[in-house]
Amino acid sequence: MTNIFTLRQARFWVASAGVAVAVAACGGGGSGSLSGTSVQGGSSQGNAAPNTGSQANPAAPNSGAQANPAAPAPNGTQVNPAAPAGGTGAPGAPKPGAPGIAPPPPAGANFASDVGVTATQINIGIINIASANRSLGPPIALASQRMTDAVVHYINDTGGVAGRKLNLLTCDDGGDVTRARACYEKLKTQVFAFVPSETFVTDVIHDTLAKDKVPWMTWGWFKSEYTDPYMFPCHANGMREASNVAKWIANNTKPQTVGILYLNVSEDIAAADVAAAVFQQHNIKVVQRIGQEWDSPDESQHVLAMRVANPDAIVSFSWPAPVAKFFHDAQGQNWSPPKGFFANHLTGDPGYGPIFGDYIKGHVTTITSWIVPGAQGQSAADEGLPGLTFWKMLTNRYTGYDIVGFHLKYAMGHHITQSTIACTKIFGDVARTLGPNLTRARFIQALETQSFDTGMGVTLKWPHGDHGQEPYSFNKEYLYQWVQGDADQGFGLKRVQPDPVNA
Repeated sequence: MTNIFTLRQARFWVASAGVAVAVAACGGGGSGSLSGTSVQGGSSQGNAAPNTGSQANPAAPNSGAQANPAAPAPNGTQVNPAAPAGGTGAPGAPKPGAPGIAPPPPAGANFASDVGVTATQINIGIINIASANRSLGPPIALASQRMTDAVVHYINDTGGVAGRKLNLLTCDDGGDVTRARACYEKLKTQVFAFVPSETFVTDVIHDTLAKDKVPWMTWGWFKSEYTDPYMFPCHANGMREASNVAKWIANNTKPQTVGILYLNVSEDIAAADVAAAVFQQHNIKVVQRIGQEWDSPDESQHVLAMRVANPDAIVSFSWPAPVAKFFHDAQGQNWSPPKGFFANHLTGDPGYGPIFGDYIKGHVTTITSWIVPGAQGQSAADEGLPGLTFWKMLTNRYTGYDIVGFHLKYAMGHHITQSTIACTKIFGDVARTLGPNLTRARFIQALETQSFDTGMGVTLKWPHGDHGQEPYSFNKEYLYQWVQGDADQGFGLKRVQPDPVNA
């Protein structure tokens, strides 16, 4: 299969900051572009009646896709009853008099039971960085948005949710937290809940969320998401990933010295600290620590600083855009640490390989919360997991394999795409069990009193009182190395074992 995304295009995404469209923050409480993906796959304004078909942002790629009413593929999520830890019950009911709430009809038919719910429809929302062009927003965030829409289509095509259809509303914050807050303020009275997407606001919205009592199934990057009673993280947080990968490096690669790259945000600064502490326990010296900005235009000086420090290995807790620039600049300087790179946030379909360049083959190993399909050296049992089969079905039936110039071999997306598949599916399954009287409080209680087998190597659980309580959902993670592949411009992934375990 030929990849239509050329290396020149890849370099554009990671290096052409002067040409790419910069996204300005909204002033004075303004909002980002708000659009909603209807059940027909069109786009409608978030504050308009559902399914109007008008576009709020004509320049944005259409996140919807035509549904194909073929027979459903195997279900990727299993719901398992589990006794809650630390108490029972939701953190609180919605405020009295909240919009859209009405008493149930006597016959038990569907009704407007809570915010974002009518007798026939349930609105769910995402806030993402889709227009953050200089930071790979389109190929990263739109991949997840399209897959969320695909899950919505699949649920609607296979019977809906207890007589209701799902409707997806989206808001693009461009990577700006001020715009993200405006997105949240607009959506909170329109959606019943949020599902996972890429937005940095999940680290700073907690006080507001506590007042509004809106359930949010999140992308899990930040540790603070695990302590918020209204957030249900669907991926390991950065600090836990740092601990897992640092222990694995110490026990298996055994470098004498390491360098650390980190994104200059609270979670990844803390992740660098966690990794440094693990390395110190194993008498491994950290010889250089470098903070990166997520839209950094150049990394050549950082490469030079690492070359001077000369670590045996480099571990990265950063964002794909600055890391890709680092790789390209390191290749330009003909330098690589002898034991290679270990990184989070870099795993996905091999089709993403051209972003980073041939330099990564055999040099970069990445940690992820999910088993990735199509990897070399992976067991048939892992390849046949129902969640991965479900992901491939969604790609074939709804999204296709192309987005923003990429043509991918295995499945469209990356680790956060897998998170939104898992948790959007869980949303539908749980809401279905709650029937006509679907309320935020009952939904939260249901999430906190069950466990959920995602069919992708992870069982999710969020015990009441501490959603990160042990046993933590992501104590076991997975490692993949970028290698020469047989498709997607010659990029592939190879499973690296033993799996990282937080023991």
